[in-house]
Amino acid sequence: MEKIVIVGHRNPDTDSVCSAIGYAVFKNSTDRENLYIAGRAGELNSETKFVLDKFQVEEPELVETFRLMVKDLQLSPPVSATPNSSVKEVIDLMKEFEIRLIPVINEEGKPLGIVPQSRIARNLVESIGRRDLSKNPVDVMMLCRVLNGRVIANSRGKKILDGKIFIGARRPESLQKSMGKNDILLVGDRYDLIKMGLGIPVEAIILTGGVEIPSDLLQEAQKVGTLLISTHYDTYTTAKLIDLSLPARSLMIEEFPTVFLDEPMEEVKEKVLISRIRGAIALDYEGRTIGIITRTDLINIKRKKVILVDHNEGSQAVDGIEEAEILEVIDHHRIGDISTLRPIYFYVEPIGSTSTIIASFFFQKKVQISKEIAGILLSGIISDTMNLTLSTTTPKDKRIAKRLSSIAGINPENLSRELLKAASRIEGLSPEEIIKRDFKEYVFGRKKVGIGQIITADFSQLKELKKEIIKSMEEIKNRENYSLLGFMLTDPMKKYSEVWAVGEKGIIARAFNTEEKEGAFILKGILSRKKDFIWKIGETIIRGT
Repeated sequence: MEKIVIVGHRNPDTDSVCSAIGYAVFKNSTDRENLYIAGRAGELNSETKFVLDKFQVEEPELVETFRLMVKDLQLSPPVSATPNSSVKEVIDLMKEFEIRLIPVINEEGKPLGIVPQSRIARNLVESIGRRDLSKNPVDVMMLCRVLNGRVIANSRGKKILDGKIFIGARRPESLQKSMGKNDILLVGDRYDLIKMGLGIPVEAIILTGGVEIPSDLLQEAQKVGTLLISTHYDTYTTAKLIDLSLPARSLMIEEFPTVFLDEPMEEVKEKVLISRIRGAIALDYEGRTIGIITRTDLINIKRKKVILVDHNEGSQAVDGIEEAEILEVIDHHRIGDISTLRPIYFYVEPIGSTSTIIASFFFQKKVQISKEIAGILLSGIISDTMNLTLSTTTPKDKRIAKRLSSIAGINPENLSRELLKAASRIEGLSPEEIIKRDFKEYVFGRKKVGIGQIITADFSQLKELKKEIIKSMEEIKNRENYSLLGFMLTDPMKKYSEVWAVGEKGIIARAFNTEEKEGAFILKGILSRKKDFIWKIGETIIRGT
């Protein structure tokens, strides 16, 4: 089943998180072909934590980015060789698994080098006509492994062969003039040549075609110290296989690109494309080999699939949203700047809460809602509408809230008081955390606006921290290049908001035809950031008034 993440905006509020959880439950109930996972685009605020604890619903998984990372690839377990693997064993692995790059690893699984198919091909071409092992000595045991051969005489315990190779296809007296004691003779059942070789005596004789050697010649080999190896391969094949008896370390490239689990695929792509081996070794956090990434892997990359709830603006979305495949958008805000490559299900309704929309889907499709899900969706509605009192509240919000409260067995008034109390907790938070706990970013033309909001019936604790909060707002504005940065202190009981601002504060003054007094704008009847506040800010900026 394909994994699809449902996630709300950055600095998630209760409606964003609860609607993501609710929609994941709904989609999993109506679509059995995919797996829907609720996500959160940041740390949960105190109100949302309270809601999830109250209804015993698990926190959604944290989604930090939609950028494709190495860890998102479905890499096959690595097919690797050791430094002492033969070139033939490397070739056999390439043929069996249909791959062209083999990493050479140590006992800990860490890469020492890589053997590309092209390197083997080049070596085979260069070995044509070469009959000298002095530059590339061959290990006796590895040679036996490659030849499927056996040692039948080795009285001197020879381990390495580094002489010239001669094929037993000439007259003994002619061949004898060319050979020396360090050389190797490949011969079938030409016993006259075997006897000649023992007479020199040569370093080794490789008996091809599974030939049996007479006992007198075997005894002579033991006496003079000549290594005898027997193989069932014919002489021609044996000669070719000797070239494949070299260790993998002799052909491996020691300088190779590596990538790590948390490395973005954009950077990986660049490494692979400029690499002379046309690939890169993927490593885990301990530096062990976990796979090979090739150009083919880059072509077959699948973008992460996502459904956005409670937002449709790039500035509010999870990092890397432009690299994801957006399947749906469910929202109740203004139409933003999210764009897609193909048609999608885009549902935006001007009501008080995204949780209202999600709950309505359950009712329309007659999908059963558990008490827990009814409770968190009700909490999302109450939180985003200030218990159905904001100007954004619609009759639909009220109808849906009533049905959910009945299912959950919850009194909305009591739940509202609990949420307000939980939302106003700021103990242990830094000034920036207070500002960013419920924060939205908007772009109007060339101006970027950021607005934080806290809903509380008691401003006293916040006002004690006003200097520190204003200082932090200045730092955020300068660091993140905001034209205007505001912080709304909203009292739902007295129905007004006090706004602290830095940057182009005149925008607020013109939008609401008011003046800043004692470092604050007092906006009566302005409770909703979405419907009462931000649209006027945007209109003022766009019109240039």
